[in-house]
Amino acid sequence: MLDRIGFSPSRPVCRHEEKTAPMPRNLRRDRAEAGLLRRTAACLRDDPDGARSAGLTCTEDALALAALLDLLAVELPYLDAVLRLMIVESCERLLDRPSC
Repeated sequence: MLDRIGFSPSRPVCRHEEKTAPMPRNLRRDRAEAGLLRRTAACLRDDPDGARSAGLTCTEDALALAALLDLLAVELPYLDAVLRLMIVESCERLLDRPSC
């Protein structure tokens, strides 16, 4: 969906009676899930060799994934809802491992 001048909106929007309005955010959930991504990134950095049990093949992959999770934590409120759910669930499973 584009705004009036043809750009993508900067945050999720909804349409009501032919008007576009920003969707309310759940700031508490945003902070909690961003914290989950950051904790997962820290776990990968602290034990990159242990990340093999999560399916990563080498230390460089673990460090790259940790950097990506740090970036996604900042942009989490703007991600597609399905993608966001998949990322959060994957991080929860990763942190449930005994080594983290």
